[in-house]
Amino acid sequence: MSWTIPRMTTKKLSLIIIVCLVITFTWFVGYWQSSSFFSKYRYGNTGIQPIKYIPKTTNVTKTSTVGPMLSPAQQDELKVRLKKATDKKIILVWISGFGAKVTATVDPEKCGNCEVTQDRGLLNDERTGAIILHFDALRSNNVPPTRNPNHLYLFWVMEATVYVSKLYSKVIEFADQLIFNGTYTHRRDADFYSPYGNVESMTNTILEGNKMTPKQLLQMKSKLAVAIASNCDVTPGAKTRKSMLQELISYGVLEGFGRCLGGANFANGHRRDATHHEEVRKYKFYFAFENSHHCKDYITEKFFDNALSGFAVPVVWGAKREDYEAIAPTGSFIYAEDFSSMKELAEYIVYLDQNDDAYLEYLEWTTMKPSELPEYGRQTGWCQICRALHGINVDDIFNPNYDSEKPERPLFTNGIAKRTVTPSLTGWFVDGENSNCFRG
Repeated sequence: MSWTIPRMTTKKLSLIIIVCLVITFTWFVGYWQSSSFFSKYRYGNTGIQPIKYIPKTTNVTKTSTVGPMLSPAQQDELKVRLKKATDKKIILVWISGFGAKVTATVDPEKCGNCEVTQDRGLLNDERTGAIILHFDALRSNNVPPTRNPNHLYLFWVMEATVYVSKLYSKVIEFADQLIFNGTYTHRRDADFYSPYGNVESMTNTILEGNKMTPKQLLQMKSKLAVAIASNCDVTPGAKTRKSMLQELISYGVLEGFGRCLGGANFANGHRRDATHHEEVRKYKFYFAFENSHHCKDYITEKFFDNALSGFAVPVVWGAKREDYEAIAPTGSFIYAEDFSSMKELAEYIVYLDQNDDAYLEYLEWTTMKPSELPEYGRQTGWCQICRALHGINVDDIFNPNYDSEKPERPLFTNGIAKRTVTPSLTGWFVDGENSNCFRG
C-alpha cells in the first residue's frame, strides 16, 4: 500500500521550506556583512573594521542653531527702507576675479535697486557707489585714475590667506597703500561677506528642490566615498590634504579623482552642474578637504556645491570646527579632526556604511525649514553691498565682531556709512589670521 502526501500538505510543506530558506539567507547576509570577511571583501585587506565611534563634540543633533535677529521694529524699518531704495546705484567691478566675466544681479525687493557692471566708463557716474578690486591683478597701472572719497573701495578675495600671502605678498603691500575702506571676502568678519554658499542658495537649490526623504536619498547611493583634489603642493595645507586622502584611499574607503589622486576626471569633467551632482549623489560621503588648515572661514564649494548639493555627507577638514558650525546645517557633517587618526576616521565611515540608522542622522538636515538654518535672514555678497549703498547696514548684526552696545555704524543711515579697515588691510587679513593657517 503506497502512501502519498495530500496536495494541500505538499503546498504547506513547500511554503515552510521557502520560509526557512529566506530566514537562513537573511541571517547569512547579516552575518556576512558584520563579519571581518565582509570588511575585507568591500574595503580590502587593510585591517579596517567598523567602529561605533562617537566624536567628543559630535555634530549630530537635531537642535537648530538660532542666529541674531532684528527686532520687530527694525524689521519694519527694513521693509520701509527697501521699498524706498528705488534709485539705481552702481557697483563697479574694476578688477574681476582672475579675469572672469561678472554676471551678477541683485533682487531689488531684498537688496534695493543696483546694477553690477564692469564698465569702467561709469567710474565718475553720480550713481556709482562702490568700486570692487580683486586682488590677483591689483597693481599701480590697474587701479582707478581718480578716487572719490564717498565711494566704497572694496578689497575682494576668495582665497585662503596662506595662498594669497605666499603667492601675492607684493599685492598685499601695494593694497595697504591704497587704503581700502572695506573688505569683501569669504570671512564672516569681513565688511561684506561673500561665502561660497549661504542660506539662500541652500534653500533655493537644496531644501526646496529636494522632494525625497532621507531614506529615499539613501536608496540612491551605491558607492561609499569620493574626494577630488588638484592642488597638491602650493600650500602646506594642500600637502597635508594629499597625504591624508591617499592614506584613506589605501584603507579602501575612498575613491580619489583629480591631479593629486590619480588624475582621473570626476563625472567626465563636469563641474557644478546637474551631471556632477547626479554623480555625487551616488556616494554616501564626500570628502571636502580644503587646501589650507584653520584659515578663517575658508570653506569652499567642495562643502556647499559638491557635498550638500549632491546630498552626500561632507567629511570636512580645513577650517576650525566652530567655523563649520557657524554656517553648516546642524548635524550635516563629519569633522575629520574629531578623530585621532585617518584610520580611526576610516573605521567610523565603515561603521556608518553598515548602519543605516546612524548614517541617516547626517541627512536629517534635509528636512529642516529654512528658518532653522544658521544665519537665516542674512544677505551676503552683492546684495549686502547694494543694501549698504542705500544706507541699509542691518547685515552687520551677523558679523561675529558686531557689538550691539557700541556698533561701528547705525543699522540704517542716510546714504553710504563711513567705513575703515582697521588696523590696516595687512593687519586684518594677514596678521589677524590664525597662526595655523600658515603652517598647514
